[in-house]
Amino acid sequence: MSQRLRTEAIRWRGARVWVLWGCMGGLLLLGAAAALGAQGAVEWRLDDFTRSYPPNEVYGQWSARKFAPLLGNGDDYLFRFVHESATEHYIQLRSGRNNSFSLGLEAPFRLQEWPVWEWEWRIVRLPRGGDVRVKDRDDQAGSVCVIVNPGLTGFESLCYLFENEGPKDAPLTSTKRGDSRYLIVRTAAADPVRAWLHERRNVLQDYRRVFGKEPQHDAVFGFQIDSDDTHSGAEVNYRNVVLRKK
Repeated sequence: MSQRLRTEAIRWRGARVWVLWGCMGGLLLLGAAAALGAQGAVEWRLDDFTRSYPPNEVYGQWSARKFAPLLGNGDDYLFRFVHESATEHYIQLRSGRNNSFSLGLEAPFRLQEWPVWEWEWRIVRLPRGGDVRVKDRDDQAGSVCVIVNPGLTGFESLCYLFENEGPKDAPLTSTKRGDSRYLIVRTAAADPVRAWLHERRNVLQDYRRVFGKEPQHDAVFGFQIDSDDTHSGAEVNYRNVVLRKK
């Protein structure tokens, strides 16, 4: 059953990551994720909704988390699950001049069990002058993240970014938090905007390369979008989001 958006402003040492809500809910969803693996499934489709939902309404295990502004939803804050046909549906995220938020799946899993991720994304609008390497311009439209050991403290995050420009596939450390890392997958300087682009990543291998160790805790999946540092706006669509065992 769908449920209305629950939002909360979270600021912790300048970090912006999706935070898993509710220990009891997390345990129940962990059971659901474990059951999926026990059934012998080799892929886990995350965007499996079969109808459109009203703006800013979540469904199933998805949940939205607001980081900025501190009060209210701010300017042009929007996410939607859009179902146009049996073969065409997508998730839309849009942010305004003071927005930072994420949309994540409250279903913890072991990255070792679901190491390969595939998705398609279409950048509609990039934040003006956004650059993950510059603290006061750290805004992105496209950001696909794994958060290991989710919570207010002690977590590690790795996000795949669509940037205005920057070095592709070179590990970058957040200017705001040392355990938040990035890999730039696409840039507007080299790749088409407003076109669907397909990605396939072995996230477990990338995590090992970026952090130099094995993930020790459960992880969660999330999208993030923000345009508050550049005081501009951003928009992105996602579809065919799948986690695979190999």
